[in-house]
Amino acid sequence: MLLDRKLAPLQRTARIEVVAKFTGQLLGVLGWLILIPTLVSLYFHDFEITLRYLIVELILLTCGFVFSRLDTPTDIQINEGLVITSLIFILAPLMMTIPFTGEGLGFVDALFEAISAVTTTGLTTVSALESMSATFIFSRAYLQWIGGLGIVVLTVALLLRPGMAAKRLIHLDESEDLVSSTQAYAQTILKIYLILTACITALIWATQGNFFVAITHAFAAISTGGFSGYNDSLAGFNNTVGMVAVMVGCVFGALPLLLYQHVRRLDWRSFMADPQLRALLILVSIASFVLGMLFTLQLNMPWSEALLHAPLLAISAQSTAGFASLPLAELGGGVLLILILLMFTGGSLGSTAGGIKLLRMLIFLSLMKLSMQRIAVVQHAVIESKLGKEPLGEDEIIRALLLILLFIAVIFLSWLAFVIAGYDPLGALFEVVSAVGTVGLSSGITDSDLPAFLKAVLCVDMLLGRLEIIALLVLLYPATWIKLRSV
Repeated sequence: MLLDRKLAPLQRTARIEVVAKFTGQLLGVLGWLILIPTLVSLYFHDFEITLRYLIVELILLTCGFVFSRLDTPTDIQINEGLVITSLIFILAPLMMTIPFTGEGLGFVDALFEAISAVTTTGLTTVSALESMSATFIFSRAYLQWIGGLGIVVLTVALLLRPGMAAKRLIHLDESEDLVSSTQAYAQTILKIYLILTACITALIWATQGNFFVAITHAFAAISTGGFSGYNDSLAGFNNTVGMVAVMVGCVFGALPLLLYQHVRRLDWRSFMADPQLRALLILVSIASFVLGMLFTLQLNMPWSEALLHAPLLAISAQSTAGFASLPLAELGGGVLLILILLMFTGGSLGSTAGGIKLLRMLIFLSLMKLSMQRIAVVQHAVIESKLGKEPLGEDEIIRALLLILLFIAVIFLSWLAFVIAGYDPLGALFEVVSAVGTVGLSSGITDSDLPAFLKAVLCVDMLLGRLEIIALLVLLYPATWIKLRSV
């Protein structure tokens, strides 16, 4: 049954007029944001692409004007918010196929690039990036920057409502007004996002001496998107310091953006006490050591090179940024397995990173610890579930475990499609985890020759990973739209 009929009197279906109004408003905002790549295309004299962007703007601004004038209630239900989120991340890539097909890409490849950009994944079917127009390189990175900002705002407003522990750990205050809380958090997050982007742009510019390279890589780093204008990603940089500067941006993007309020207040103690920050540093350190050992022992790489590439790849995978300093297909199965684990775990909840998120992994580990403790104590003892000093609610634990199981299920089904198609199992698993984790690292499978069906699988994976599965399921769930009658 779609919904237990005993719950039918409590059911709140999504109101189409509310969904239309707020989706239209967001499309209108997107229309104004697309003005930036439109101006960039004019600057680089890509006038045919400019015309295509103007068409996109006209459609988006018209939708925004028409739908935003609907007379509807100002409140948004949780299911409506999730539906709106899903629609934006589906409609935005569809609109961006208009300028992307003008770059010589077929519709499927253009849609793939657009979804990869908006979801901040970074997988690409374009092999000769350095032959593409500057407008295309800028637009992909800019779309990742927009997608990263949008998902943080929407995640904070819609998905981070499982309980007090999660809210406090990602530095949220209590609020029941979804619209007003979204606006308040959006303003704070936008300021932080702009400051971080400006800092990383300046840092890369200082090391590379090229503003275009700096701004595009800063966009991709802060959003943990990973799109580069070089065919060989970070290996295309002319110095090591520039590569490190990009990775610093990836770390910044993989932390909860609201955490940086502690920096503004010079409260370094609270900043360093954040459990997700500590987990990120520990995992990256362990992975860097293991990767360094594999590089030196199996690949005979000098220690001087291993000390550079091991932490770069560890940060790239853990933050789900997807930049690469080495060709992954040549690194061996052991390296790929380590990177798979990092990509699956991902970055922090409340950040631009993908994966299942460090907070959920910490909840899972705390549950394991609790199970061991209960075995060791007397039967009638009461032990409270906690994450650090914060108590965990039962609903919070269930949601975390559900998301982990859903991620595993999506990965398995998608991996099965690649294996049936005849691809190497380990390489296929790497590619699927990269897509679902919105990472963008590739084992070499994703290219223009990949069958359209498998490109579609990866597109769905990227959307599911970015929307954390639940939002897209809510959109497709019949009970979201159909009111059941009680018996």
